[in-house]
Amino acid sequence: ANGKPLEWSLGEFALSNGLIRWKDDSNLVPVAGEIRNLQVIVGKLDSKLADPIEISEASYQVDLGDRFRAENMTVKGISVDLPAHRIDIAEVTNSRTRARMVRNKAGKIEWVSSPLLKTIRATEAKAEDQRPWIGTVAKLSIEDLGFRFEDQSTQPAAAQELDGFNLHGENLTNEPGKKGSISLKSKINKKGSLNVDGSVQIFPLDVALKIETIAIPLLPLQPYFAEHVNIALTRGQVSNKGEASAQIDKDGLKAGYKGSVTLGDLLAVDKENSADFLKWKSLFLGGIDFRLEPLAINVGEIALSDFYSKLILSEAGRLNVQDILRKPAGEAVPAPPIAVPKAGEEKVTVTPTVAEVKKPPVPIKIAKITLQNGTINFSDFFVKPNYTVNVAKLGGRVTGLSSVIDSVADMELRGSYANSAPVEIVGKLNPLTAKSFLDIKADIKGIDLVGFSPYSGKYAGYNIEKGKLSLNLAYKLENNQLTAENRLFIDQFTFGDKVESPTATSLPVNLAISLLKNNRGEIDLNLPISGSLDDPQFSIGGLIFKVIGNLFIKAVTSPFALLGSMFGSGEELSNVEFAPGRATINEAAGKKLEMLAKALTERAALKLEITGRTDPEADKDGVKRVAIERAMKAQKLKDTLKNGGEGESLDSIEIKPDEYKTYLTRAYKEAKFPKPRNMVGFQKELPVEEMEKLMLSNVQVTDDDIYQLAKQRAENVQAWLIERGKVPAERIFLLPAKSEADEKAKGTRADFSLR
Repeated sequence: ANGKPLEWSLGEFALSNGLIRWKDDSNLVPVAGEIRNLQVIVGKLDSKLADPIEISEASYQVDLGDRFRAENMTVKGISVDLPAHRIDIAEVTNSRTRARMVRNKAGKIEWVSSPLLKTIRATEAKAEDQRPWIGTVAKLSIEDLGFRFEDQSTQPAAAQELDGFNLHGENLTNEPGKKGSISLKSKINKKGSLNVDGSVQIFPLDVALKIETIAIPLLPLQPYFAEHVNIALTRGQVSNKGEASAQIDKDGLKAGYKGSVTLGDLLAVDKENSADFLKWKSLFLGGIDFRLEPLAINVGEIALSDFYSKLILSEAGRLNVQDILRKPAGEAVPAPPIAVPKAGEEKVTVTPTVAEVKKPPVPIKIAKITLQNGTINFSDFFVKPNYTVNVAKLGGRVTGLSSVIDSVADMELRGSYANSAPVEIVGKLNPLTAKSFLDIKADIKGIDLVGFSPYSGKYAGYNIEKGKLSLNLAYKLENNQLTAENRLFIDQFTFGDKVESPTATSLPVNLAISLLKNNRGEIDLNLPISGSLDDPQFSIGGLIFKVIGNLFIKAVTSPFALLGSMFGSGEELSNVEFAPGRATINEAAGKKLEMLAKALTERAALKLEITGRTDPEADKDGVKRVAIERAMKAQKLKDTLKNGGEGESLDSIEIKPDEYKTYLTRAYKEAKFPKPRNMVGFQKELPVEEMEKLMLSNVQVTDDDIYQLAKQRAENVQAWLIERGKVPAERIFLLPAKSEADEKAKGTRADFSLR
């Protein structure tokens, strides 16, 4: 009036049985709704709005169809202080509310759109006072709320449900530094339950909650990862009991969790192979202490019980674990590298080429890991017929895992291979540090090899008739350098029927087995390997394959080198050498034959062939010198008999240096060839060198003499092996002698071959 605002006051305002309806067609999905039974009681109110607006009670019902329905919502003791930008509510109650939210295929949320909310947002945008509003609810009670979230953007569509949701809170506010408390209970996806109790401070954020979940199903979460993996989760549940906290300060968000988590009754199926991939009864993580900033993970214990895992090598030669993660469309799958062994290699070493740069490890400590009653099933469809085996009854422990530098964990695992061969793995390791450390030993005893016939048929061309394998493995990894000893002990290994296989080796594998197997039917091998984890081409399996391949190639192509390494100092035993013109076995040849005899005694299945050889030039000269030497010895034998001594064989007679000229002169004089004369016709006295030269020139050596020398060498070796080496005569065969020079070794030798 008169240009001044009208002043008014109201002692009480009451609204009873109100009804508000609206319809909104502006959204992607039209929304219509109504508020029924609206009850509002307003106390003291005037035009100055200087005093707080007091509303004693506002109760209403809301019906928005299948999107939102509230049967009973009541707000009591509302105080709105406009100058102070503050709303205080004494009590909010709600019961039997049902809400449904949809995320469409485009990823957009479809729920409700209220004209009232739009008006409020517009009013806030135009307001000049930018001070934040402070709100407080002294008591909050929500009973029997039901909420369903449908996500149509996933394939298949996902749905999450809360049933029987009950929330009670006290002193809930966004006033800085003020805390309230909440208590929450709910069913999740029909089967799981959730209990939460604790304190909440909204600003700055400071939350401390006790959280307990029981048997929350994991299956409803599958659509969120189904497109990225080739496994299907068919069952599983998660439970936990612990305390979660979150705070925001000047340094940012800090959050943590202390307690336990259990993943129970899990089963994941390999969709590609239509087989169980992973399952267990319980995976328990206890004593968890997780911090977000700075990031750190401590776990008191991990216990995995009644677990099963299936590994499959496909017909294409790929393990199923390689294809668990789906590759993006168009991305090629790299072919596995094939290691081709080279003949003569004994120890395989991989030289580092590219150093891998690693990020600092997350601080992790796991005090103890316990495994109980586990089974790993392996099926190989790469070989025909297929091979399948179980490593069962797996159990053991790992203690002291940590990412702290120089920390080392202890490990002890035991199990059973194919339900018959015990497996034991013990040692120290730490895969969590920046530079992994490993020092373990593994023992496997008595694996029956008949089941490996698919492999021997494919690669060796024979089935396995019988045999048992024991392994003693020792692996050490330090500073990314791996050294390993692989001791293989195979008992009574015997090849069976021949198998037609295009991939079978052409090498005489039966000979290789005969070389490796002793008279007791045992093959005892130690296969060392080494390499660097910094090399991107490093593969333990590839190295072992290469070492075994090299061993068999060496057994076939260099069998005597293999025998020399097994029974001597690594000396080549494929031949023995003789002095030119001689067939006697000297000391060096005797040592070789001793090692060869030992190897043949330990390898009763082997048969030895001997070929005597001569060098036409060197042995021709040698035969002449031997003839002169024998003539000298004959002269000395005459002296011995003349003086009444007993006769000796010429081979045992020794010509001493001071006797050489005497007996050479006498042998020269008796030699039947024309000799130089002096002026009166007598034989001319000649120096030793001249006599030797004339005698060598006049000794006649035929091709047959040379052939007989080669033959005599083979016969002498045979006699030595039979008489002194105790090798049965039926295992030694003489082959036709050869008289030719070659580059293999001295031509004055006897060669050996094995059958």
